[in-house]
Amino acid sequence: MSHFPTRSFQAYQVFAANTNVGKTILSTGLVRAAAALSIGADKKKTKAIYVKPVQTGYPVDCDARHVKTYAPLVETNRLYAYPDPVSPHIATNEPPPDSEVLQATINSLRAFKRTLEHSDKGWALLETAGGVNSPIMSGELQSKFYRPLRLPTILVGDSHLGGISTTLTSYETLHQYGYDIPALLLFDNKSKNHQFFERYLAKAENRPSIHVLPSPPEKLADPKADSEQLHEYYKRTESYFKNVVQELDRVHHQRLDRLEELADKARTSIWWPFTQHQNVKDVTVIDSAYEDIMTTFVESPRKDSSLASTGGNSNAKREWRWREMFDGCASWWTQGLGHGSPALTQSAAYASGRYGHVMFPECAHEPAVKLTETLLETVGQDWASRVFFSDNGSTAIEVALKMALKASQDRYVHLGEATGRVEVIGIDGGYHGDTIGAMNACSPNLYNAQVTWYKAHGHWFSPPTVVFKDSQFQITVPSEMTNTKEPLKVVIDNLSSVFTEPSAKDPRLEIYRKHIRETLTQLTQVEKRSFGALLMEPVLMGAGGMVWVDPAFQRCLVEEVRAFKGFGTEVSPSKNAHIPAKNNWKGLPVVFDEVFSGCWRLGRKSAADMLQVNPDIAAYAKLLTGGLISLATTLTSDSIFNNFLSETKTDALLHGHSYTAHPIGCAVANTSLQTYRQMESHGDADQARQDWGAQDFGNLGVWSLWDKKVIDKISRMDIVEGVVPLGSVLAIQMRETNGPSGYASLVSQQVQQKLREKDHEDSETEVAIFGRPLGNVVYMIASQVSTREQLAKVENILLRTLEGRL
Repeated sequence: MSHFPTRSFQAYQVFAANTNVGKTILSTGLVRAAAALSIGADKKKTKAIYVKPVQTGYPVDCDARHVKTYAPLVETNRLYAYPDPVSPHIATNEPPPDSEVLQATINSLRAFKRTLEHSDKGWALLETAGGVNSPIMSGELQSKFYRPLRLPTILVGDSHLGGISTTLTSYETLHQYGYDIPALLLFDNKSKNHQFFERYLAKAENRPSIHVLPSPPEKLADPKADSEQLHEYYKRTESYFKNVVQELDRVHHQRLDRLEELADKARTSIWWPFTQHQNVKDVTVIDSAYEDIMTTFVESPRKDSSLASTGGNSNAKREWRWREMFDGCASWWTQGLGHGSPALTQSAAYASGRYGHVMFPECAHEPAVKLTETLLETVGQDWASRVFFSDNGSTAIEVALKMALKASQDRYVHLGEATGRVEVIGIDGGYHGDTIGAMNACSPNLYNAQVTWYKAHGHWFSPPTVVFKDSQFQITVPSEMTNTKEPLKVVIDNLSSVFTEPSAKDPRLEIYRKHIRETLTQLTQVEKRSFGALLMEPVLMGAGGMVWVDPAFQRCLVEEVRAFKGFGTEVSPSKNAHIPAKNNWKGLPVVFDEVFSGCWRLGRKSAADMLQVNPDIAAYAKLLTGGLISLATTLTSDSIFNNFLSETKTDALLHGHSYTAHPIGCAVANTSLQTYRQMESHGDADQARQDWGAQDFGNLGVWSLWDKKVIDKISRMDIVEGVVPLGSVLAIQMRETNGPSGYASLVSQQVQQKLREKDHEDSETEVAIFGRPLGNVVYMIASQVSTREQLAKVENILLRTLEGRL
């Protein structure tokens, strides 16, 4: 957005620790001083603006009028005014939408910036109303409402007796929500509150400059006399305010200096994951992020790079600019509740203050126990009874494999069968993480090709897949299942119908069951191989290319594995005899990798819920903590857990991490899950259900947050092989005409680069999009709090890019 600061444009917001602390007087002094200064070495003229988004008690009280009276060179703008001198949340019975108020504020700053000539410098000040946590008209707190702007903040402290507490609380609130506070302003009086803050904040990181200003005169009953003494006050204190403005200018340029250095520093010291460094052209510097938007700082060449245009400075041949970008990869698939979520921030802060981190074996703390209960009530409902904590998705899968393979080995021993190498059954193209054990449980692929320790431990079925193409859901059954030269194509009209049981006329079930049974028989009876688990990503295989597997096939695979006689069907009476039969695992333990697809990613609490099949073990991570901090869990049943019970410690599950079940992560995850549950019936989800006809299918209804008309249009493009629209995920399989295919394809990288390059700072309806390439797949992942308005902007530019109009 164009209101972001540059070398020639500075913008600040003023928050106060309380009402009646002199915020408007200090604001007036600041903009008055800014307008009178020629800031910087080039001594350019400075134009200043004062913006008051919300004013109550108008017109008797009008802060903008006060500024204009005592700083006539300053432009002023008052946006929303109400007559009653009350808190904004009761000033009107018809509050405008927050998005409207925020956009009006942005537009005011944007319009002012456009008025600046090349020879001008701009200085803007936005004054809030009341205290830091005072509400606006909707009732939203100002500290949260203004966070999308993240303007550097001037905090006006309370200089009265007792003001230390409110000032410190205000400072910590702003700091917690990610604001930069370059200056703390206090009046000099007998309370001497500034002396406390000079000592208390002396060692604080990013310590604000503390400025002490003369107190204003007491208000006089005679308006003319009062005005005269205020004029005199501003003249007398002009040097004080100029010092503040000059200090802000220094900090402002230091900030830009640091941002301009980040890219080069990163290039020379960081080893990025999944990155060929030799091919990196641009480094995306991320200054901050909030909700779906990342604020990035990018370098671009000047239109005229001559020394004359840069004031003779050879180091100034390039300029930097801000670019807001929709986080299209949901920060690599972790983002659930938006960047900078206040609710998650507060949960993390409370747990940090209460516990920090405490060790976990043979211990319990409230966040871990509460999260366990929440998981068993949601994603583990009706099947899970135990939760094991780890630190990320890959290790959660390692834990799941240890659980499953030990349970299977115990059964083989009990049945008197050989216990040689025990393998897994899975689906080709699935990927379960970057640790060696998880890699070995995957079919050969580009991720494990260069890992010398990799050794395939399993058999992987080629999956029937689903895409939305030419306005229809098309299921492709591989020819190896049908014993024909061409794959079988099945067409389905409705998204939810893809997840329902196929009709009697549909040949898929018979084909699937026959193929699975024959394959399992070949593996166990002819090849004499032993298997210890069925491991798969339910519904959607993420890292493998956003592959949508036919739900009917995955249901059949689970059922056939559980019923197959070659895996042993008896249960060891010594450990599981007391467990009800319905909770005992059969055939092989079924492990669902829900690291990517779980926790409402696809619109339902779990992908298992969409399949209407329960696993014996399931791993959850990524969305688990809403995108704030790393944490993972592996859920299982007592029938698996009991295999590790004995009098000997070496029979236990010997796996753990120093930060196992860290209280901060547990508290944040619990808040995330509770929020997801509450959001199941929010307005945007209801709209999505209606859009995709999901309400007609009851509990089996499936939907997408992405607009059906847009998806339909994309599906009919010649350059598109198919579309996957599930929950917050939109994946577009591009047709590769030249060059390598699959993960090695460059086609999505080319599209993603075009999306990133869009610069719409003068447009209120478009946005640049940050995404990650995934071979021939262009994907967008929304957060669970993405609004229809925001997604419409993304859909618009995505359509135009695919159509080649940008």
